[in-house]
Amino acid sequence: MKTKAMFAIMWCLFGSALTLSRATGQQQPPAEKQTTASYIPGVVAAGTKVERVWTGLQAADGLISEPDGTLLLPEQRANRISRFDKNGKITLYLEDTNEAGGIAIDPKGRVIAVERNMPPRVRVLAPARNVLVDTFEGKPLQRLADIVGDRKGGVYFTEGPNSSVYYISPGGQVTRVAADIQGANGIMLSPDDRTLYVTNSAAGILAYDVQPDGSIRNRRPFVKPEGGQDGLAIDAAGRLKVSRAARNSARNNKRINVPDNSTSVQFAAAFVYMTVNKKSSAKHRDSSAGQYA
Repeated sequence: MKTKAMFAIMWCLFGSALTLSRATGQQQPPAEKQTTASYIPGVVAAGTKVERVWTGLQAADGLISEPDGTLLLPEQRANRISRFDKNGKITLYLEDTNEAGGIAIDPKGRVIAVERNMPPRVRVLAPARNVLVDTFEGKPLQRLADIVGDRKGGVYFTEGPNSSVYYISPGGQVTRVAADIQGANGIMLSPDDRTLYVTNSAAGILAYDVQPDGSIRNRRPFVKPEGGQDGLAIDAAGRLKVSRAARNSARNNKRINVPDNSTSVQFAAAFVYMTVNKKSSAKHRDSSAGQYA
């Protein structure tokens, strides 16, 4: 992707401090420390400004871009998804989303989400609503984390409590392709759909070879980012990006620091966006989006 003159973040704040400032109209949040990015080849120039472009109170997560570069922004606790265009205009897109978090867009243009409220399920939200799966082998799904679509019209999704990854084929058949990924969370496909990446709370990021039927083989460690890992994104060159909570370190300079816990990262209209969720009671950490070629 072309380097852009601005790197934008979407910082989601919730907690008593911000609520109080809005209620009284007197107390203002402290000034934010100016943050700039270090050089990441092909992604961002050194010194690029990191800018907050949106603030909300309802736990934003699971960013994804539409083909025209518009960003879809799920607000999980608000039960809605908004559209954020390249000019910074935000509009309501979908409501009553059952706390949808991760989103995928399939080749037909369907918006498919993992819904994290009860009952946890994978559902098509647009253009028409349709539940794809809410049980497996007769048992309800547990808390779902993330989702990614392939070019054939299938989707993979993660279920952390059961250490599982599932595949829904283009025809709607559901199979569990892995059941041994501790804390399975972020998930992403390579641009050619031949490699599946999954975050593991203990081992970092794992890589698998994707088979023609959607199953996966050849589990192997890919990288273990310092400070953990959450959402994943990939660019056209196959460079994997991971949002993470990482303490300061000089050992990895391929990262962009943001003020607090980064949960998802996405490309849209030549910009890089991240959601950053900050709890008022949490100890401050320098979070980042790291790149792994």
